[in-house]
Amino acid sequence: MSTWLSESPLGDDEYGAATTSDFLGTWELTNVGEPNQGQLFFHVQGRWEYGPPGPETLGPINLGTLVGTANTFGEYVPTFLLRNLYWQQGSQEAGWVFRAGKITPDATMSTSAHIAAPLTFVTIAGTGPFANALTDSGLGIVATWFVNDRFKVMGLVSDANADRFNFGDITEGDFYSAVEFAYKFAPRTEKAGYSKLALWHTDPTKDGEPVNGHIGGQGGYGFFIKHEQELTDDGRAVALFRYGKSYNDSALYNYQFGAHFFLYNPTKSGIQNDLLAVAVNWAQANVSGARLESDFEIFYRFPMFPKVDVTLHYQSIFNLALDPDNDHAAAFSIRLRTTF
Repeated sequence: MSTWLSESPLGDDEYGAATTSDFLGTWELTNVGEPNQGQLFFHVQGRWEYGPPGPETLGPINLGTLVGTANTFGEYVPTFLLRNLYWQQGSQEAGWVFRAGKITPDATMSTSAHIAAPLTFVTIAGTGPFANALTDSGLGIVATWFVNDRFKVMGLVSDANADRFNFGDITEGDFYSAVEFAYKFAPRTEKAGYSKLALWHTDPTKDGEPVNGHIGGQGGYGFFIKHEQELTDDGRAVALFRYGKSYNDSALYNYQFGAHFFLYNPTKSGIQNDLLAVAVNWAQANVSGARLESDFEIFYRFPMFPKVDVTLHYQSIFNLALDPDNDHAAAFSIRLRTTF
């Protein structure tokens, strides 16, 4: 992924590029092929940049934006690490799913098939539910109960001192916990997504230092709401709204709001699996003196070759949170993604 800024009033760089790679796999070990199948899941992730800063830190450092310019496109040192390693038992067919091991809460809470940094929008506010003080990848458990075809309940407990570079320090007894209620309102196709309400609480970190979305380090609580709705009978048009509020200055955002619109296969032409989408986001960051920042985003994703997608993304940012003298800036990004 590469990102260009319209200006760089706080730094020297207007361009950044980075790559992220994910290796995922499962090992089916018990009750293979049955609804209550047990399997081991692993996820190794690598991130590296082509000359600092990368797209993820380019905007915050050089523009003073806390809505962000590129979520997940920041380098790791070392380059590769283990993000997930957990045991999973059950399925939706069985009516329940249980996970235990090293998990990633921000890939679990308030998620949507329509919002993912490698696939759709790229900004931190546009992709992450960071009015939730989400801890980092670490030891935890997740349990989901599928009440019926349209309603499910999920509970999660994870180490508040989690660290994606190791296994955290769960012996300190500091925990992040959450419950999420999910329901499908007026689904029009089988692919209809859940609307979700998440309630969460976090203990302080052992040293009061920031951990992932738990930017304040102290204890806190809050809620996050996501509503998504198919607008057409074929499911091509989808609207999605998100709102979250955190308390006690514990999360990256004190509150955030986003409105997103997606149109799949917009031209109905020979191009297949393309996507046009727009969004607006507002975020009040948990940073002293930060302004209420907002942005407008638009992207078009299309297949260039089999299994190779290209995304063209434009972002217009208003009232830069960390630069009171800058009321507007813009960023343009291009992203290539392949799977094998």
